[in-house]
Amino acid sequence: MREITPGIHRLGSSHHNFYVITEGEKATVIDAGCSKEWPKLVEGLTAIGLGPNDVEAIIVTHAHADHIGFGRQAQEEGLRVEVHTEEETRALGTYKGKTAISPMQMPLWKPATWGFLIALIKVGVMKQPSLDSVETFDDGDVLDLPGHPRVVHTPGHTEGHSAFLLEDRKVLFAGDAIVTQDLFGRDLTRPQVMKDVFHNDPAQVAESLERLTGVTADLVLPGHGEPFSGSPAEMVRQAVGR
Repeated sequence: MREITPGIHRLGSSHHNFYVITEGEKATVIDAGCSKEWPKLVEGLTAIGLGPNDVEAIIVTHAHADHIGFGRQAQEEGLRVEVHTEEETRALGTYKGKTAISPMQMPLWKPATWGFLIALIKVGVMKQPSLDSVETFDDGDVLDLPGHPRVVHTPGHTEGHSAFLLEDRKVLFAGDAIVTQDLFGRDLTRPQVMKDVFHNDPAQVAESLERLTGVTADLVLPGHGEPFSGSPAEMVRQAVGR
């Protein structure tokens, strides 16, 4: 567990991130990592003097296995899990469209691809227990949770993919809308958009990037890679060259 900025902590691995926002003695968790990472969250909370009972909710950028993996276990421990309305069927396991990238779609000849796969397999990415129920939010909602995150719907990676903006702290949690790590390569710090094969609708991803350029923030925390110090507009400019 690493403190990125006061009251915001990062967990996960070298290949994926999830986050804890604290406010007083309560917390909001952004994303639910992979299926074996519940103990990692508990240990991280303990390190800052909190426990699972102090978590008001887990809010999920999107329901891929490396972002909602321990959501079911969290619910069994009494935590609330929330997703965008258009992400509900993915979270419940009833979605009928393109679920996620498969290993056969990856460049398996690249050593970095195997590093990515092995790291996430170790923490349970191959297992994604569906949720029995889930609460939902919509674009523009300001959630009554620690940090008061505002929902910024950024579809494309999935239909309900959402970023979360802490307006008072000027911090944006971008999920997989824009990242700083090439999961198939060695570029771990440069702003970039994931390869099209990762996305449900690459054209929609481009539209969502345009939307992010209008968000006011000084720090962007992606689902994969290191934090970006600067505005979402600058991050997008560096990622796509405009």
